Amino acid sequence: MENIIDINQDQFVEHVVEKSKTTPVLVDFWAPWCGPCKQLTPILENVVNKKKGKVILAKINVDENQGIASQLNIQSIPTVYGFVDGKPIDAFQGAQPESKIEEMVNKMIEAAPGNEIPKLIEEADKIFGEKKFEDALQLFENLIGMDPGNPKIIAGMLRCLLQLKRYDDVSDMFDSLEEKILEDENISKIKKLFDTTSKGKSEIINDELINKVNSDPQNMSLRYELANNYLSSSETERGFNELLILFEQNPTWNDGAAKKKLLEFFDLLGFNDPNVISARKKLSSMMFK
Repeated sequence: MENIIDINQDQFVEHVVEKSKTTPVLVDFWAPWCGPCKQLTPILENVVNKKKGKVILAKINVDENQGIASQLNIQSIPTVYGFVDGKPIDAFQGAQPESKIEEMVNKMIEAAPGNEIPKLIEEADKIFGEKKFEDALQLFENLIGMDPGNPKIIAGMLRCLLQLKRYDDVSDMFDSLEEKILEDENISKIKKLFDTTSKGKSEIINDELINKVNSDPQNMSLRYELANNYLSSSETERGFNELLILFEQNPTWNDGAAKKKLLEFFDLLGFNDPNVISARKKLSSMMFK
């Protein structure tokens, strides 16, 4: 099956409407005289080729097919429609960066009839939330073979590896990822988390600092320092506990430092992280009691 085809308006129903009931179809309305079209079309082709048959690009010359252009209210070109299950679900006009196009295509693939990948990702996330990190990792590894460039799957794998403290594997994964994948919001957060925690090279827990806090439990500066020591050593639960104690002692201490640090790590770890789920509940109960 060809992933990239040129069609006319008489073929539209067969190659776009009907075909999209099994495979998403990206429709590129262009014309030979259109400068932005010449910039956009190669980007569309590149994105589609990387999806290895999971999406089709149908190109329509509007000069030769004014009927279908009129039916779809094409007022300027380039215009791109995304068809899934026989109907348009997304569209844009004008040149767009490759990252935005890939995001649109990924959504089309996820919405395609019979696509089990979103359900499997949801299942893997659920298992992760139950702290079954090995099982979740195995499912994500199976998924990466089905959809290698899916940022949600890559992020899931990275989070599992971090929980399992397989830091060398995390580092190797980051080294292997393309720049545009690293720019994904969730993956960039995981990278920041990885860098924040000494790139996985756990610091030594400062026993002297623990003793000082135990001897002077009202010393907030010492407790905050201990919380940071735990967090930078990937002892997330213990770090969160110290911050929660701080917040309970004085929510406004140091311009609300405890809450700010908690929210920072909630964001980096993701709301599905079991430590985040637990700490968020405790924080909420303290804030609204």
